[in-house]
Amino acid sequence: MVEDDIRARIKTVTMNGRQMPYAQATVPIMAPGLNYAAAVFEGIRAYWNASASQLYIFRLDEHLKRLAFSMRMLRFDPMPAVAELGDQIVADIRANGYREDTYIRLNAFVDEWGEMTTQGPVSTTIVTRPRPRAPGFTTGQNFCVSSWRRLSDNASPPRSKSTANYLNGRLAGLEAKTNNYHGAIILTERGTVAEGPGGCIFIVRGGRLITPGVTSGILESVTRETLLNLALEDGIASAERDIDRTELYIADEVFYCGTGHEITPIVSVDRMAVGAGTPGPLTRALQKRYDDLVRGHSNAHGEWLRPVY
Repeated sequence: MVEDDIRARIKTVTMNGRQMPYAQATVPIMAPGLNYAAAVFEGIRAYWNASASQLYIFRLDEHLKRLAFSMRMLRFDPMPAVAELGDQIVADIRANGYREDTYIRLNAFVDEWGEMTTQGPVSTTIVTRPRPRAPGFTTGQNFCVSSWRRLSDNASPPRSKSTANYLNGRLAGLEAKTNNYHGAIILTERGTVAEGPGGCIFIVRGGRLITPGVTSGILESVTRETLLNLALEDGIASAERDIDRTELYIADEVFYCGTGHEITPIVSVDRMAVGAGTPGPLTRALQKRYDDLVRGHSNAHGEWLRPVY
């Protein structure tokens, strides 16, 4: 589905709690959110369960909690009530009538006119739209190690989901695209694995699931935390530790995870095949477990699902 077709299906968006046509949700050209990247966001998914005729928003509370942290890091004043934003998301989806997998983009930014250190007023926007499964979910994708290094916590804290941090990912993603890869893996200044432009990295070695720790320049990903929980419940050995670049080349499996990418197998890194060069068995098992969970097909973690209808 091309972007133009998706945009044409959006009946309404929400700005500062008020529903309106997409074209009417505008930002002043001197807004600090635009001029100085005084903006944070969340990407959230909702999944359609056809048998229950229900759309479930996955881990909405956790996403809103992270948004609140990001706004606090940028010292927004005043901060909007995140519980109200959750209700607005549900109302926006209902107004659009989606009965399919849906992506939610929630932005908060300093609006109107101001200098670099202006803290308010704060505006919010909610755009919900259909979004099918990530294209590499089934076949896997080819990644490279980027020449760009990851931001540090003392420069532009990666655990804050600020729009400014995504310049780092954009540069890595453009480099990968130029060199005919599907995506990139970014290293820390120490030379260990951090994450990709929009997702976290897991490797599998000897049946053990391994991912960089939260002090490795990563966003504290909701999907990453979900998978670590599922691994613990399923008796899969896991570890959070530094990952060397060369471990990507000798790993049995590698995958990329995040709200947008879900669980995407990485079948080669720097044109070196990962394992057999096909999605591995543990990756496939986690994909199945995750899909059953987010769609409400299993009885596990009902507290993570917020029904829309």
